[in-house]
Amino acid sequence: MQKSRDVWLYALSVVFLSQIRHVPWDRPSNWRFHVRPAERILTRNVDPEAVARICNELSVREPLGRILVARNLSTYDDCRRFFRPSLTHLHDPFLFKDMGKAIERIRQALERKETIAVYGDYDVDGVTATVTVMSALRDLGAQCRYYLPNRLNEGYGLSDKGIHALADDGVELIITVDCGIGDLNQIELANSLGVDVIVTDHHEPKAALPPALAVLNPKVAESGYPDRNLAGVGVALKLVQALASRLGRSDDLWKERLDIAALGTAADIVPMTGENRVIARYGFEQMSNTRNVGLGALISLRGLSGKSISTSQAVFMLAPCINAAGRLGDPFRGVELLLTNDPAAAGIHARELVQANQERKEIDERVQKQAFSWIEKNLDLSKSCGIVAGHSSWHCGVIGIVASKITERFYRPAVLFSYGDDGLAKGSGRSIPGFHLLQALESCAEHLESFGGHAAAAGMTIRQDKIDHFREAFDKAVQSVVTSDELAPTIMVDTEVCMADMDKKFVNILKQMEPFGPGNMRPTLMCRNLSSRFSPRIVGKNHLKLAVTDGTVHMDAIGFNQGYRLAEIAKSSKYSLAFTLDENEWNGRVNLQMKLKGVTV
Repeated sequence: MQKSRDVWLYALSVVFLSQIRHVPWDRPSNWRFHVRPAERILTRNVDPEAVARICNELSVREPLGRILVARNLSTYDDCRRFFRPSLTHLHDPFLFKDMGKAIERIRQALERKETIAVYGDYDVDGVTATVTVMSALRDLGAQCRYYLPNRLNEGYGLSDKGIHALADDGVELIITVDCGIGDLNQIELANSLGVDVIVTDHHEPKAALPPALAVLNPKVAESGYPDRNLAGVGVALKLVQALASRLGRSDDLWKERLDIAALGTAADIVPMTGENRVIARYGFEQMSNTRNVGLGALISLRGLSGKSISTSQAVFMLAPCINAAGRLGDPFRGVELLLTNDPAAAGIHARELVQANQERKEIDERVQKQAFSWIEKNLDLSKSCGIVAGHSSWHCGVIGIVASKITERFYRPAVLFSYGDDGLAKGSGRSIPGFHLLQALESCAEHLESFGGHAAAAGMTIRQDKIDHFREAFDKAVQSVVTSDELAPTIMVDTEVCMADMDKKFVNILKQMEPFGPGNMRPTLMCRNLSSRFSPRIVGKNHLKLAVTDGTVHMDAIGFNQGYRLAEIAKSSKYSLAFTLDENEWNGRVNLQMKLKGVTV
């Protein structure tokens, strides 16, 4: 009797603690606690005849057929091209209308021994693009250098300061990577100083194109290039591919850089389809045994040596270390890591970047805590559809990350500002599906000094005295576009499965669908009528740990940052789970594990 009472009291305490761990103890008297809206779980509609046909052609069961058809893989040839991506699937780089002009100008610079500058960006896409072009130019014998702006005092893109510095150093040709498409004034300045500019970029162009010698951007309508989804490093790789072709060099000039290109492609969260999928598939394979000394040092330090690198490992374990240096104001360390051939220097750079990432995490946590507190005290999200907040102590290098956390938690488009001493504020925004952030900023342009970005993320500057006006205009922009249904996360299930469906063949085919990413996300599955083998519990920092069964088969499940679900599941005898299937390695053993995305009881 005493033992059962103790168990009951323990379970009650777990449920109680799960409910209070999100509650701020210093809540104000007008406290309105906001939680993430309950998700809607929907199953994708697919053509049943196409499912039956592909199941017959590939000899697979219906759940796999539904997953494939949902990705528009409804014929044998579609599936063969998808499951067997080849470097021969890459497009001719000279489909870029201006590629010939760009290569000819670089050839002239090589012949004349002119100094070439690669002007990049401070994020991982920009750093890897810089390294891709810089290392190739070095192999071609070029006199070259690179320039990355300081996030803290220059901001994104080309700056007058940077252009003057390069011109003063005798640079005669600038190649931009992952930037430049919107920098008309700076490129005009370069032209006036006698410096030619080749723009390689992938961001959305403005109404007018920059007055550059050549513009390579697949999003430019008249670019001529068929795949508009390339990352910045992907465009840089196409430039190197064209250089190899036109200058009679081996394809190794670009193939040896596929691992660097894959890292930047994954980190920039571009669609993992078309050429991006090919680059990532071959790049990740190459990354596992990379010849890049710096990347190898970072892989080793992160405990990934000898392992197959996945998209998630690239995005969450490698990329943040390179990103951290730029976020804290020193993007050069990431470039130097990936350019060095000295193992000792590579080890030093890698350790510094890992340490910088730890510092960045600590800053993230502080800003996130303050931002969440401000939202709890000042916003009523039953009335406000957009979130706009700012503070002078918020580091401008991390506000984008924190904006992502806010969007994830409250499921609202969010913009955070870092106030400067000059009366200006730098902002970073993140959006939700169905709301085009850049278009919203265009409707609020009268309140902004400058802005740029795309549908999901954007950056901007504003005068601090206009932030309240911007907040009101931004909220109206959200309300004019987003419906109430769109302010609740929707989980699209690819297919329902029973536990027995998830056998070795099923798992192997899912693994062959990698690399995963936007446009080819890890399939979301749903199991119904599950129960708990053991009491659910909280592990780590508010993660929900389950052991589930359908009565015959059992499996572990983990819901990251989903401790708030504990009480609901603990009191339910049966429930359904939406999840992705993953492999969890622990103490040398690999087991299947459900990664929770949604729950219905």
